Amino acid sequence: MNSRPSEPPRPICVIGNANLDLVTGSIDDWPEWGTEVFLERSDFRIGGSAANTALALQRLGHPVGLVSATGSDAAGAMITQQFAGAFDRIAVRPGPASISVGILQTGGERSFFSTNGHLDGLDAAFFSSALEDWPLAGAIALVSGGFALPGLMAEHTAFLERLRARGATIAIDPGWPGDGWTDDAIDKAHAWIGLADHILLNDKEALGLSGENAVHAACRALAPHMRADAALVVKRGPEGAACYRHRNYIIEQARALDVIDTVGAGDAFNAGYLSAVAEGAPERAALRRGIDVASAVISEFPRSGDAIIPERRAAPCAISSS
Repeated sequence: MNSRPSEPPRPICVIGNANLDLVTGSIDDWPEWGTEVFLERSDFRIGGSAANTALALQRLGHPVGLVSATGSDAAGAMITQQFAGAFDRIAVRPGPASISVGILQTGGERSFFSTNGHLDGLDAAFFSSALEDWPLAGAIALVSGGFALPGLMAEHTAFLERLRARGATIAIDPGWPGDGWTDDAIDKAHAWIGLADHILLNDKEALGLSGENAVHAACRALAPHMRADAALVVKRGPEGAACYRHRNYIIEQARALDVIDTVGAGDAFNAGYLSAVAEGAPERAALRRGIDVASAVISEFPRSGDAIIPERRAAPCAISSS
């Protein structure tokens, strides 16, 4: 059911990691060790999958809160200054904040070198305490980067159950497991999927988790692990995005554009998609919003703090049942 115009959109609680990113580039080939390369541009900015989504939601003007932590150094101070809203819950932990250095390849791909920093201490007890006064009933709670939060791993399933018990709509974007899709990682992902209302994966994650060779087949393979009313959303990069729900498979295409910086593209998609869901939009419109927000973000460098005004236009789509 769509929200009435007089109703504010449901707030979104983004739970997960926040760190500092230094993104620089671009290079065609990796240099030899011991040499020096001068690059054309760089951008020092807040990063982490959860923080990226929360930043995009801020730029969309959607009510959002980031629940995370940072270190006690200058990098951490940048994060706490950015997330100081009524819904934000950012704890400062002793020690350095996590830092990631991203090197862009010409054409938009990238490689990251990262330190865990403060992230190792983010466990279920920390997040549960931070959320004690958060108005979760009726809100959307996105747990982002579950596989990148080792402290949460052991109690991740129980944590999702507690979020649901408090009346939240659950969204997950678990990311790629550090050791690959082992049997243990697959079992964990299946358990998380079974508690989620919106499962947000990219195409490589969907194929790796399912063992299939095509996105549509991956959706069918994962369907038995999903709640009856859940939506499985697969981000397909330049090919757009797909949604599998109630055995219907919907595809939305991305428009052609000049890609500068793909860092956080999937996180920006999550912001667009979930903001549309929070406003009561149907699946196709939510996919469109996600694609348009991601397209706006990856076409700019350095990243802006200005409002995102995604292009809202009709795009080709295909629908099938299976």
